[in-house]
Amino acid sequence: MKERKLRIIYLFADYLSTVSGVLVFSLMRFLLVEKIRLIYGCAGNFFASEGMRLTILLFPVFMMGVYYLSGYYVRVVYKSRAKEFISTLLSVGIGAMAFFMVVLLNDVLPGRIFNYELLLLLFVCLFVPVYLFRFLITTYFIVRSRSRNIKERLLLIGDANVFSEYRQLLCDSGKEMVGVVDIGDDGADVLTDVTLGKFIDDYNAHGFILAISKGNQDMFLKSLGEFFHLEKPVYVTPDDYRLLTSRVVYDNLMTAPLMDISRSSLSDSVVAVKRFVDVVGAVFGLVVSLPLLAVLALCIKLKSKGPVIYSQERIGFHRRPFRIYKLRSMTDNAESKGPALSSDNDPRITPIGHFMRKYRLDEIPNLWNVLRGDMSLVGPRPERKYYLDQIKKLVPYCSLLHQVRPGLTSLGMVKFGYASTIDEMVLRMRYDLIYIQNLSLSLDLKIMFYTLRTVFNGEGK
Repeated sequence: MKERKLRIIYLFADYLSTVSGVLVFSLMRFLLVEKIRLIYGCAGNFFASEGMRLTILLFPVFMMGVYYLSGYYVRVVYKSRAKEFISTLLSVGIGAMAFFMVVLLNDVLPGRIFNYELLLLLFVCLFVPVYLFRFLITTYFIVRSRSRNIKERLLLIGDANVFSEYRQLLCDSGKEMVGVVDIGDDGADVLTDVTLGKFIDDYNAHGFILAISKGNQDMFLKSLGEFFHLEKPVYVTPDDYRLLTSRVVYDNLMTAPLMDISRSSLSDSVVAVKRFVDVVGAVFGLVVSLPLLAVLALCIKLKSKGPVIYSQERIGFHRRPFRIYKLRSMTDNAESKGPALSSDNDPRITPIGHFMRKYRLDEIPNLWNVLRGDMSLVGPRPERKYYLDQIKKLVPYCSLLHQVRPGLTSLGMVKFGYASTIDEMVLRMRYDLIYIQNLSLSLDLKIMFYTLRTVFNGEGK
């Protein structure tokens, strides 16, 4: 079953189970709290009250938000039932406490002990149906996969001299090897997104495992970016992974230690929270900056010919191309002779462009890219393919930057700023690789703080 359909099933089940839990608890609350019975007389009047209607309407929606922020819907395939239990326990605990503080404290209860009992009852009424639905759905698909002998189908790619070392590892991991591709010493020329895509189709594979020989590691570093483009799992062993200078998540203790380098070290909950912050921040930023955008757009239009908004293709998450939007700070057709990086005294930059770049106001439309999901508020700055191809020749593992969405601001922009040469782009990129290795919400907050300081002090270029 496709991931999107499975996610919808989990969403629908969570909503229904949460509503049912609220209804059961509300009935128990009516029966246990004497004052409520005296006020409403019968359960029908209680459930028809405005307070109950609002509760049934709003609380399940609130809980869906809690479930989302827990990261439960980030990856719905190959779920761990242990992690599912812990996630449900924490999410329902947060929701029950919020419900208790907002709704139940208004009840006149006979004593503090009864407060705790009612809170425990609320937790049980929410947890049991939510976890039961989740457990049944997850178990159904696990059993279905086992009965059909459905395993994650991996294509082994690399050097034939080390294939034998990986065969037992795949058997121990519970994954299925559907084929092997020996690419020899010239693999960097063979491993393109086109050929890899053909391998996926020919072998009906779900992902790749890279068999890296110790003398042939540069070849894989050079071709690493082509794997990201396909948005498939790419596994290596821990020993090989240490060569790739970044972290990954290894959270399934029941299988052999294969590391998926196609995703970052962020937990699902942090991924969900990061995306939530992106959306809220982008909406807030766009609304607040609308008057300023109108003034800048008028100035750009009056001072130079050409469009107000400038768009350009950049390479983003998993090497997907997207169009980035900025306020035009250069003369129209500034790159009529081909791609060219800007410098401090670049004659192509207009007077209003110098002002916008100083305060980084030209990048306000990037917030639209953040809202669309092309970018994040914080992440490696997206580059053009033209320059990425040159950077890869100098630093092949730069493709690791595509594990996450590119950002409106980045550690590289804070520590280095704008780059006017390829060498400077490489230096700035090293800061972004450090960011990838130390991804966290606290680091994002620090980068946003220093970015705002740079903007207010006019320290941009």
